[in-house]
Amino acid sequence: MKKKSKGIPIRYKLTLWYIVLFSVSIIGYEAYSYFELKASLFGQIDAALAAESDRAVQDLDVEKGILVFQNKENMPAKAPAARVTAFKMRIVEASGKIVDARNDFPAIIAHLAAGYQTLSLGSARYRVLTTEIPMAGLQEKSFMQVADSLAMVDDELASALTRLLVGLPLILIIAAAGGLLLANAALRPIVDMTGLAEAMSEDKLSERLKYRGPDDEIGKLAATFDSMLDRLEASFLREKRFTADASHELKTPLTAIKGKLEVALSQSRSAKEYEAALSGLKGDVERMIALSSDLLFLARMGKSGIASRMEEVDLSMLLDICVDQTLSAAGAGRVIMRRDFSDAPRTRGASEYLVRLFLNILDNAVKYSDFGGIIEVRTRVETGKAIVEIQDSGPGIPASELPLVFRPFYRVEDDRSRARGGAGLGLAIAHEIAEAHGGSIVIDSQVGKGTTVRISLPLLSRGHLQASVSL
Repeated sequence: MKKKSKGIPIRYKLTLWYIVLFSVSIIGYEAYSYFELKASLFGQIDAALAAESDRAVQDLDVEKGILVFQNKENMPAKAPAARVTAFKMRIVEASGKIVDARNDFPAIIAHLAAGYQTLSLGSARYRVLTTEIPMAGLQEKSFMQVADSLAMVDDELASALTRLLVGLPLILIIAAAGGLLLANAALRPIVDMTGLAEAMSEDKLSERLKYRGPDDEIGKLAATFDSMLDRLEASFLREKRFTADASHELKTPLTAIKGKLEVALSQSRSAKEYEAALSGLKGDVERMIALSSDLLFLARMGKSGIASRMEEVDLSMLLDICVDQTLSAAGAGRVIMRRDFSDAPRTRGASEYLVRLFLNILDNAVKYSDFGGIIEVRTRVETGKAIVEIQDSGPGIPASELPLVFRPFYRVEDDRSRARGGAGLGLAIAHEIAEAHGGSIVIDSQVGKGTTVRISLPLLSRGHLQASVSL
């Protein structure tokens, strides 16, 4: 089998995705800020050029049909706040002839069309505004061109770009460290789960995560993991106890059979003596068969097996059959059975399983009732449930024993129970059947006053009843 290659830890994947998304966000924001700054700086220059162009047009004069500046001296113009410069201006005719200039206008060629242009002269860049001069008496159409250097703008943009290129790697390094730290903290419970699962063994089933973080998705996962371990531990201990009890229960009749065989074979005996020994062995074998059957039933017990056998069940009719069968097995006069099935509730269930449930409870009631004792079997409907109560007049069960009676192989007053027969599986089987049907069993008992077993099963809905009638 080819060995599966080790993948990249999820903490690194999360950190990588975080850095990628963070980088895209930062670069997008910085790019927006850069172009916003650029647009703002160019907007300021363009506004200053437009204002200077309007002012300069007012200072023009016409000499012999040609426009000229009234003041030939280089005069510093008004500039935006925090900047003092001299705008460069010139007058150009439509033919391209430069008529007049001020402030050493650079030797750049600008299109004679109204609007802004960005032009270069060597390493220097200029922003140029061209406007048509609306003045009468001119020999030829003329244009005013006002220019300003972009050196300060370029310096400011270069500085902003440098800050971006230098600061971005530092920001990403800090973000990567923070992202990895957060990923490690967030995934710590999962790492602990993995370590605990890998180290889990039979002698470490009691270990838990004991997560103390916030009740978020990770916290709920950790709590679910601990809850799963609780169920696994309980299930393992239950299975371990069940196996030990089953081994003990099987060992007892096997030991008895071996002892009887050894006695029978220790010396020669008559045919009648061998027959008596074989009869005793037959009883032991029958008890083993019954025990094995109960063990197999418990092992195969489950909702999936019962679901396929579900049908409408008349509990009154079913209980009548079970009571008659119990009386027949107990013998005439052993107990008195009183029945009250006035409500006649119905449920959905597997008849053979429910029969096993009721027979187990009735058999217990007969075993622990004195000769001529009274057993009452009642049915009723209560809050959407079909209730079956079986009450005996036996010795009762101590309150301390009640929580344990549904445990496999558990017997109240063990020696006395063994003398009455049974391996202590009847109530365990009844409990499993009731739960598989979506019901429950509750035992109420008082020492010296008897025991009442209350079986609760889902009541058949009106929809099911109507469907059954229509069929």
